[in-house]
Amino acid sequence: MAISQPNTKTASEREGSEWIALFASEQISSTRTLADRVSEALMRKIVGKELPAGAQLPSEQMMAASFGVSRTVVREAISRLKSEGLIDTRQGRGAFVRTDRTDVPLRLGIDATNPLPSLLHILELRLGLDAEIAALAAARRTRDQMAAIQRALKAIDHASDAGGDAVAEDLEFHLSIAQATQNPMFFELIRFLGGSFYSGIAVTRANERRMEELAKETRSEHKAIAQAVSKRDAHAAAAAARTHIENASKRLLSADADFWQNKAIQVVSTSK
Repeated sequence: MAISQPNTKTASEREGSEWIALFASEQISSTRTLADRVSEALMRKIVGKELPAGAQLPSEQMMAASFGVSRTVVREAISRLKSEGLIDTRQGRGAFVRTDRTDVPLRLGIDATNPLPSLLHILELRLGLDAEIAALAAARRTRDQMAAIQRALKAIDHASDAGGDAVAEDLEFHLSIAQATQNPMFFELIRFLGGSFYSGIAVTRANERRMEELAKETRSEHKAIAQAVSKRDAHAAAAAARTHIENASKRLLSADADFWQNKAIQVVSTSK
């Protein structure tokens, strides 16, 4: 008859084993931004109550080993969750899930393994948002704000001509239009959603760079928005913005399987 062995593990060792079991399925892929992935994994556990309010997170060393990342990555992830109001850190005691949190920060995630559905959803979200922003910008923009929009438009061309992806310049163009609405909430919203929008723009521009005709279409659409805003034609500005987003969706849908299986995944992974 087998004789059961006494459990000689210390409380600390037992706790470590429990944490390893909790994070056993959370090994982080190196193809994504590591701090993003760690913070997302921790957030899932907080939302799913695996880490309930008041719970203490394991040590940096233990999480680093469980996730398969460096302690520097863990510290960055913890810092992000702290800035978003999900956890508190206490000197000499570690990190704890906040008991007074009332919500979880909004995140528009893009699945790097299959980005098309997420990107189409983001473009659908932008369809009404960009149209309203363009219409208000046309009605309210100042001379200086129009000059900023024109500079942003030229910056896209300059970046493209220099061989760059022009993603940051593209986002700045849309931010400059949001600024011209005179409603700071639109600007803050676009900036808040900037990470998801940036990834979306990165993929659409990567697709358009493969064919000069697609790049010309995008350039023409941006110019049409700027011209309508310049003429203070709110109706035309809204229509031009809608056309731009609708065409961006069509261009993504027309991309071949090789683009989605290779280039798109690479772009989403590196732009996060």
